[in-house]
Amino acid sequence: MRGYLLGAGLNGAMGVAMGAWAAHGLQASLPEAVAWVQTGASYQLWHAAALLGLAAAGALQRTRLLAIAALALGLGALVFSGALYLYALAGLTWIAMLAPFGGALMIAGWLAVIAAGFRVRSA
Repeated sequence: MRGYLLGAGLNGAMGVAMGAWAAHGLQASLPEAVAWVQTGASYQLWHAAALLGLAAAGALQRTRLLAIAALALGLGALVFSGALYLYALAGLTWIAMLAPFGGALMIAGWLAVIAAGFRVRSA
């Protein structure tokens, strides 16, 4: 549960900060990078909300699948968004190759949520 909340907070804070920077500070200096940063921020914020939902679900019923889902969603969002941020801001073209791995982790996390849904016992 603690990890879910820490992951949600980290992804949420980072997503808001980067989104705000893209909207207010980045446009003047690197207009072509704004779309990359906004995409990363959007994915981070959605996955932060998902981690909060997993924290609530985990409080009701702890399962290994929910833990796997939280880990995959949280790390996936960090890797995906982080790669986009570094690509946009530092021009590191090779780092963009990490984004698909983050995306694959996020997909795996959502699949684990589905699997957990089949295993959850009704109250």
